[in-house]
Order: sequence, then structure tokens, then C-alpha cells
Amino acid sequence: MPGGPGGAAGHADSAGRGADAGGDQVTHEVVSGLVARLAVVDAVYDETLAKLETCSKEEALELVVLLMGRHAARLAGLTVRAQVRLAELHPPGPAENDVDEPGDPYSEFLADRVAPELAQSPRTVSNRLAQAWDLAGKLPGAVDALVAGELDWRRLLALFDVTEHLTEGQRAVAEAQMLAGKKLGSPTLWRRKARRLALRLDPAGAARRRREAHAERDVTVEPLEDGMARLSATLAAEDVRAICDRIDRLARKARTDGDGRPIAAVRADVLAALLLGNRREYVTTEIQVIAPIGTLAGLDDNPAELVGYGPIPAGVGRALAADARWRRVLTDPTTGTVLDLGRRRVPAPDLARLIRYRDQRCTFPGCAVPAVNADLDHTVPWARGGATAFDNLGAACRHHHRLKTEGGWRLGQPRPGVFVWTSVDGRAYRNDTNTNDGEGLLPDQDRDTRSTVPAGAEPGSKSMIPRRRTPAHGPCPF
Repeated sequence: MPGGPGGAAGHADSAGRGADAGGDQVTHEVVSGLVARLAVVDAVYDETLAKLETCSKEEALELVVLLMGRHAARLAGLTVRAQVRLAELHPPGPAENDVDEPGDPYSEFLADRVAPELAQSPRTVSNRLAQAWDLAGKLPGAVDALVAGELDWRRLLALFDVTEHLTEGQRAVAEAQMLAGKKLGSPTLWRRKARRLALRLDPAGAARRRREAHAERDVTVEPLEDGMARLSATLAAEDVRAICDRIDRLARKARTDGDGRPIAAVRADVLAALLLGNRREYVTTEIQVIAPIGTLAGLDDNPAELVGYGPIPAGVGRALAADARWRRVLTDPTTGTVLDLGRRRVPAPDLARLIRYRDQRCTFPGCAVPAVNADLDHTVPWARGGATAFDNLGAACRHHHRLKTEGGWRLGQPRPGVFVWTSVDGRAYRNDTNTNDGEGLLPDQDRDTRSTVPAGAEPGSKSMIPRRRTPAHGPCPF
């Protein structure tokens, strides 16, 4: 085994290892030097901790943003690179028995060397080493961005998960497109964009994996403490969405005045009652599938969108839209103009439908609560003369609605669909719901489809209908 990677703790006994071979000694001194440099970071941490009690609000905010953002990313990137280098310094041995796997990139015993130093199980360390090796080999550009502090760990893992089944060439295209675009408002939205891109790159593979995953649907039970257990079901996304909506509606209907149970507990009771057969209320559930008209017509395989879940393969979208009980939202594939919202069983104002279609989710940056579960908020409050109009309404979840009305934040809408949230200390955050940043287009499709408002256009006119943007929705609200 090469003498260099003896573990970080090895630098403490460097004097006692002077009798090692010359090459080993040089390598060990290099490692000790690298580790010693990190002691400077420890000193900075100690100094910063000592000054936390006297820092201002502004300094505390900047520190948290820096530590949770760029510094966390760079540390994660350095850790990946260090793990890869350690693996490179421990090449695999010859496969002499049934345990050895020919073609392993590094020694199967490396995890056993590292695990005792970290007080971790060898399996845990082995998984982390394998993850670092795969990340560096399959997404080198994304790891470079992580090391530079330009991409965070969660976004990197999301990109890796979504592109794992693509070919090397397809993965390279997806990586380049994702890194060339914006980081979007949250890792969840980033993952959805990557998923759309993967669906465009490999629609046939996505359909095959969907069939394979559907065949493995299951119900499992996990024992918990205090006499509880967790029931989990792996089902088709559209079925889960319908089940979630039905349970939520029943729970809200069943929760009478004075009922002290949390709404989550009521949902759990409703689920148990439905499965055990003593609750048979009929509740109508509506599922929305949003897709370009070309997808529904079978002219292309661009992904559709299941409201409340995210991108789904084109074939699944077509199958759902073919059922008259499912609502269809048809859009022009070039301009994104709404062509047909389909028929609704419960009528809703056209303006409300247009606002929710435009915004798709809560307009606070990074919030993924679906617009269908959010309030329609007046940007300029009604009590202060704000109009109920296309250019003065926006989706806001109840929490961020209260942030504006009670939390001291201000909200502006300089043009329809563009929201500027301003914090109490004056920091402004812009969210343009008209852009297609999250669309996940291929290189030959990538274009700016932001809406434009001609001079003199009136709110609500056809010229102000937003350009296409693929919606991003949060998970089941419970």
C-alpha cells in the first residue's frame, strides 16, 4: 500500500516514522503539510466564534449566507477531491478470489482503513468513497463548480441522481445545459429542471424506466417507537396526487369547530378510516396535467407536467389527458399561449385560473407551494385601493402571505408576473414567473421566451398572456 494516505491522524506521529523508506517519508511530509494548513482554518473558526456575541445583524446575516453557501460548497468540493485522490493512491489488487471484483477502480480495503479514523462503519465510508468517485468521473464540470463555490451539494446530487441513467454523451449535454443556466430558486426547482432535460434527452428510456418502476410498486411498514409504525406506499405519481388530495379534502371537511387535533392527525385518521372501510364519503378530485399540444397530439415526446408532482414522461401525460375525468391544459409549444384550459366541473373565475397558470407556485423566491394551494394575493392591498386585476394579483402561500401582511416585508409587481420581495432590512429579491429558466431545454431548443408587454397594452389583454414556462410544484402538502 502506498505510504502517503495513512489517514489525517497520521501527521501526529511523523517523527516516529522517520525510518520509513525515503519515498514514504516525502509523501507523508506532503500530507502533513496539507493537514497543517487546515489548522489555519480552525484558528479562523475559533476567532469567528469568539466574536459572534458582539456581531451586528448585518454581519450575522452575511456570515450565515457565506457559511451555508460558498464555504459549505467549497468544503464539500474539497472533500470529494480529497476522497478521489485517496482512492487513486490505493489501486486495486489482483482479483484472486470470488470476493474481488475485476475492474474495481481502487482497493476494496480502503474503506476499512478510513472507517476507524472517523468512527464510522466501513459500509458508510465505502458508500461515500464510491459516491465521490462517481461524481468526479461522471460530472466533472459540476464538481468543478462545487469546488469553486458556484454550485451547492444538494444541486450536485440532484443532477447526479437525475442523469444517472443517461448515456455518457447525454449526461454531458445535460451537465453543460444545467451549468450554463441559472441555479433557480431552490434545489427542488433545479432537480425538476434537470428531470425535464433528462426526459427530453431520453424519452424512450424514461418510458421504459417508468414501466419498470411501476411494476415494483409496493406497500411497506416500518416499526417506530412508542407503539407507532409508518405505512408507506410506492405508487404512480398521479395516483399519489389523487390520494393526497382526497384525504386532504376529507380531513378539512371532517375537522369541526373545536376539534383540537392537528390537521396532520386528522389526515392520518381519515386514511385509516378509508382503508378500514368505515368512511365512504365521495369526494371529487381533480388532477391537472399541463402539456404542450404537440406532446398530447403525439407529435413529439416533450415531457408533460403533473401539477403537484413535476415532470412526467410524455406517454404518461397523454394517457392521463385522454381520460375525460382529468383536466387538460393545452399550450402552444413555441409561445406558451394557453390554447385550451379544458372544462371544469366546478366553475372558477377566468382571471384566477390565468393567475394560477402564470405563477404556478407561490411567488416568493424558492417557495414550491403550488398555486392551486396558495392564496391569490393583491400585490397592492385591496384596503389601500389595489385592483383585482391581472397586474395586481399573484399566488402566495399562507405563510408568505402573512410574511407580507404581518412580517414587515414589501411586495411589488413592476409588470405582470414579475414580483420583487423586499425584506425588512431593505434587501430585494426578484422572481419573474414569465421566464422559462426551469424548462430544461436541449441546446437546439434553448431560447429566450420571456414575455414582452407592448407599449400601451392593457392588463388582461391577449398581448399580456405570459410566454411558456414549465411549472414547478411542491410535494404533497402532507
